Amino acid sequence: MKRIPRCRLLAVVLAFSMTVPVLADVAETVEKYRTSFEKRMNAELDEHGKAARDLRLNYLEVLNKLKVELGRAENLKGATQVLAEIEMIEDGEESKELPADADFRFKRVREKWERGLAEIRSARSKKLKTTVELYLKALDTEKRRLTRAGEIKEALVIEEEEKRVGDLPEVKALANTPEPGQPADEDLQDLALASRGAKASGGKEADLMIDGKTKHDKHKGYAWATNPCSFMVDLGAVHTINRIRLFLYDLDNRRYGYRIFVSEDGASWNQVRSNPRARGGWQEIGLEDTKLQFIRVHGLSNTENRNFHVVEIEAYGS
Repeated sequence: MKRIPRCRLLAVVLAFSMTVPVLADVAETVEKYRTSFEKRMNAELDEHGKAARDLRLNYLEVLNKLKVELGRAENLKGATQVLAEIEMIEDGEESKELPADADFRFKRVREKWERGLAEIRSARSKKLKTTVELYLKALDTEKRRLTRAGEIKEALVIEEEEKRVGDLPEVKALANTPEPGQPADEDLQDLALASRGAKASGGKEADLMIDGKTKHDKHKGYAWATNPCSFMVDLGAVHTINRIRLFLYDLDNRRYGYRIFVSEDGASWNQVRSNPRARGGWQEIGLEDTKLQFIRVHGLSNTENRNFHVVEIEAYGS
């Protein structure tokens, strides 16, 4: 899309939906529609681009502080890993998967950065979709009006503009973005949420496993029980799941031993993961479109004490 210099918008997107009076030259009408549309698209791209830049600067600031902190603690490996991340971000490269032995603080900082980026992209897609839909609706309304009036050649000019908009790279990308709440390969719905009807049991504070929150400290923000123990999430109905995520307490370098089982009926269980020495943080379990309703986590060990701590359980599918 050709970049439009910044200037004050003369009309908002809603103006697209108003029928423009008949003009001698329909091309002039299309140009007015297009100018307003492009201004709005550019404004929205600029808005979210600024948000992404601000998030990037904040991430770099936090990483630099963490690098110094790790250096003072004589954690040379951790400081080197953070430095490599800083250099990649400054060079405009995509972040790579963190090493398994990355410091737990580095993991938390990266997770916050990635979640922030995902939120910005989601908000941008939603706004751009609305703008494009309003513009195409306005064009369609004008095309129908011209057709009813017998001005077929003029209506075809409007139709050409519809095709042009549909071929824009930004619009094609939006066409492949799912509507909110609809499943996609890379961003399925989290069905293990109390807000979606899921229920949790086992140990103490079990409901915290399905509240959609991962903030925790040494004393709260997680479900817990004495090892060996068991936690369970009931999704409320059978779903097709392709990914489970388990978030374990991660405010130090302790390691947990656990097993994860899934079941469609609550009677027959299949083990999908066993890890005797897992670091805290997110545990990713990929499944091949497995039908299930129940998820059970068996807590086996903790290198720091006798308890097992589950911050959150997520199940993605449809």
